Amino acid sequence: MTRCVLAFLVLSISLLGCARTAGPAGAPQGAPATSEAKSGVNRYLAYEHAIAIETDEEKIAPLFDAVQAACLAATAESCAVLEARITKGDYASAALKFRAKANGIRKLVEVLSAQGKVASQSTTAEDLAGPIEDNAKRLAMLTDYRTKLEALRNRGNADMDTLIKLTREIAQVQSDIETLSGSQAQLVQRVETEILTVSIGSSYRPSFMSPISESASDFGENLSEAIAIVISVAAFLLPWALLAILGLWIWRKVRRRKKAAL
Repeated sequence: MTRCVLAFLVLSISLLGCARTAGPAGAPQGAPATSEAKSGVNRYLAYEHAIAIETDEEKIAPLFDAVQAACLAATAESCAVLEARITKGDYASAALKFRAKANGIRKLVEVLSAQGKVASQSTTAEDLAGPIEDNAKRLAMLTDYRTKLEALRNRGNADMDTLIKLTREIAQVQSDIETLSGSQAQLVQRVETEILTVSIGSSYRPSFMSPISESASDFGENLSEAIAIVISVAAFLLPWALLAILGLWIWRKVRRRKKAAL
């Protein structure tokens, strides 16, 4: 009995190793729920969008809050804020990152476009058909393997050593199934939802007098820095200047002695 069980385990593990090269066998497990709305090669595309918005400096913070509020209100579109950063004061800016279904991303873009100028916009897509279908095949193989192992364990005529080996193998297979299921869920989420990266900047253009006024306001600071540099240079050159004066004095004294000797 033990030899038969071990032979079955070896054969099953070999079949698992060949799962990656097996051809398609029907619809993959864990396929996105929204895949029916997509067709052909677009079924497993994961989209990522980027948009840059320009607006008045004083409108950056309100827009930053408004687009986040729009995301929180889009519960039906599974919208989530993945990143939110804002810098206030001079040269204010903001950066955000969202994950939502296609309709939710469209609503966020509408909010941004209505309150600012679209400076740039782009869309990229990653084809996840291969990883999703591959994971589905492996999950099907592992599930079938676990079912057969459990059937062997439940026969009741196996010795203790065989039961221990079967239980250990079932636990390992179950762990592999849970790990693979988690990976599959993440891939499916990337297909069912889309990513939107937002950057918000100021459309402020300085006037003719702005550089002059900024330079005038920085005059005191620039003057103090210049004085500090002069003092540093003087401190560095002072020892060399003293050596030069001493050398000149010695040279003149030697020269006078030579003239007196002549």
